[in-house]
Amino acid sequence: MSKGLQSFLTVLVSLGVPPLVLLGVSLASGGALAPGVALIAGGVFGLGYGLEAGLLRSYDLSTGVGWVGLIVDLTWSLPNTVFGFLIGNLTYVWFGNLSRSNSDGQGWIVFMPRPGSSFGRTVLQTLGTVNIGGAGQHEKMHLLQARIFGPLYLPFVGASYVITFTLQVLWTITLGGLLKLIGVRQKAYFRPPAHSAVGGFFGWIYYATPIELWAYATGNP
Repeated sequence: MSKGLQSFLTVLVSLGVPPLVLLGVSLASGGALAPGVALIAGGVFGLGYGLEAGLLRSYDLSTGVGWVGLIVDLTWSLPNTVFGFLIGNLTYVWFGNLSRSNSDGQGWIVFMPRPGSSFGRTVLQTLGTVNIGGAGQHEKMHLLQARIFGPLYLPFVGASYVITFTLQVLWTITLGGLLKLIGVRQKAYFRPPAHSAVGGFFGWIYYATPIELWAYATGNP
């Protein structure tokens, strides 16, 4: 299958599937989301996502893996795909440029950092299917996690951060602070290990979330 045909099919499938998924949500919810709104919103998103992923040739549709990735991203993992497409594009465009070479056949959309930008170079990030920095660290694992957990992924990540933030604050202002005061600890707060991409107070909040513990345990694929 030619690259051009794969790009065309990516746009076509992306344009057709999300409206149907949102229409199904509308019907299942008894019209909580108006059918017309569902079709229009799904079509607008699908066209935008399809064009971006298609032009970058993100999905290798000459393989079954590529088709599965595209269909999962547009159905079960659609909330993550929409979130990443909107937030990722609005954020990463300030730090990097879209990269076809790093997106081609990889199942995601990649921004590579511009010269002088540490974001995407020393700290990589993946939101849904949109990434900055490429496949270093463990970013492909976050892509897989989103596809596995689907609509549960974002709520789970949000709840995890609330829990780790709360634990960090409570420890710091109680026992951690006391141990620091009497000289037992260098820092009142929990610190992440040296290999964490983020350090300091917020580094432990980030590192201790289940998705990051899982991802770091996989190494650096």
